[in-house]
Amino acid sequence: MKQFITLICAGLLMNSCATIFCGSKTKVTFDGEISEKATLTIDGMKHTNVTFPYTTKIRRSFDETVVKIESPNYTAEPIIINKSFNAVSVINLLDILGWGIDAATGAITKPEFKFYQIDFQPKETTAPNQK
Repeated sequence: MKQFITLICAGLLMNSCATIFCGSKTKVTFDGEISEKATLTIDGMKHTNVTFPYTTKIRRSFDETVVKIESPNYTAEPIIINKSFNAVSVINLLDILGWGIDAATGAITKPEFKFYQIDFQPKETTAPNQK
């Protein structure tokens, strides 16, 4: 009987390994060559007064994450964070429940990179017409 209970407990502990070991969010760092503060919008959530380098957590999911950058004197193209397969989820082996939990929490994926360089360009200023 003790062996059976031990086997059941071990099976329950092996569920959703990627969720347990990696979580549903992951840290990503953004860096840029400007000294002024900027605003990052990550999947609709604004991060204001950001100085670089800036590290934040983003959700693991099957969808790509879009990061928009706003700055008073600079422009930058949005960053698309693509996701790839998280190999830690393989620990689930044949456990369908574990795969389901990892998929539902997004832990089955991870960002393609953990560091993103933002290419800032100075905004063009329009000079007043001279006569």
